[in-house]
Amino acid sequence: MKNTLLNNGRSIAYHAAALQLPGPPAVLLHGLCEDASVWEPVLTFFQNQPVLRIELPGFGASEPPLAPGMDKYADAVCAVLNELNIRRCILYGHSMGGYTALAFAQKHPERLAGFSLLHSHPFTDTPEQAENRRRAIALLQSGKLEAYVTQLFGGLFAPEFAENQPEVIQARVGKAKQGSAEGVIAALQGMLERENHEATLEQADCPVQFILGALDPIIPPNRALQAAALPQTADIHLLKGVAHMGMFEATEKTGRAMAEFWEFCKK
Repeated sequence: MKNTLLNNGRSIAYHAAALQLPGPPAVLLHGLCEDASVWEPVLTFFQNQPVLRIELPGFGASEPPLAPGMDKYADAVCAVLNELNIRRCILYGHSMGGYTALAFAQKHPERLAGFSLLHSHPFTDTPEQAENRRRAIALLQSGKLEAYVTQLFGGLFAPEFAENQPEVIQARVGKAKQGSAEGVIAALQGMLERENHEATLEQADCPVQFILGALDPIIPPNRALQAAALPQTADIHLLKGVAHMGMFEATEKTGRAMAEFWEFCKK
């Protein structure tokens, strides 16, 4: 793991592999209460590609941001790319990482050969989602990080997967419990305030991938499919029996789809 310093002095952690290989690096952005390790199940599908896994501000080994905002996360991604002299890349964003990818696409479209939204979308929160985030912030401010992450991950996997592989959920909860409540609060506030990115998708000059879970309780597939109709070029995968965590619930389908998208976009 390496680190780079932002202009505000905060440190951002990243894992780089095979950046000397040809082609735009696959840059992987995790979601809420996650870190770079969430991508480990699909790394086997990126054996011959340059890969960069960035830990967003406030998660993993990265310091919390000075102010919330998906654009601040996009700035952190840009800082790492600049540090490594990466001019163009293919972004993969899971959930909140997808919101970051959209913010990056709006600010730096010329630096993208393509971007993938895994269990993510361009829309702002519904009133119900916004209220749930406010309640979560209050819970975290009262010192109940463990209760929050236990509840969070308990609802991200399909029931059958949760029953058959509870150890996967326990491992994610265990990692998230070691995190920073400050970082999670900033992320929740940033998602509350994020802007609509339908226009970003409509104006995208590069291909956009959508990997969706048919059972996703966070991002219903019918809503996500509306977004998938917006880009000029879209690659759409709807995973049956999968909720919000395709890299664990359908590792091979998710990994192959990601790798094939890289092959398509690298040209």
